Amino acid sequence: MCPGDNRGMSEVVRIDSITDASATVDLDGAHHRLSWPRDRTLVDTMLDAGINVPHSCREGHCGSCVATVISGRVEMAQCDILEPDDLADGLILGCQARPVSDDVHIEY
Repeated sequence: MCPGDNRGMSEVVRIDSITDASATVDLDGAHHRLSWPRDRTLVDTMLDAGINVPHSCREGHCGSCVATVISGRVEMAQCDILEPDDLADGLILGCQARPVSDDVHIEY
């Protein structure tokens, strides 16, 4: 969810805690289980774990890090390149996504 974007949700949830979420990421046929700090993006967390995740600009402008949320919730600081239908289908930008729920399942 982008700031000020209430499509498909009744409220914006803000996390004040820095406790890690748990992420399962399916990428190129491999399943990765990660501890995902709430103040870090998915791309940064995966790179820190040594996982070669698709990315380029890391600014939310190119779309090379697009992934799908299978379960759980994330929020994004920037997501202008995604259309409303994309967001409704669960598409996210990994370079902008931070976990909201405790468990998140992402598929690339």
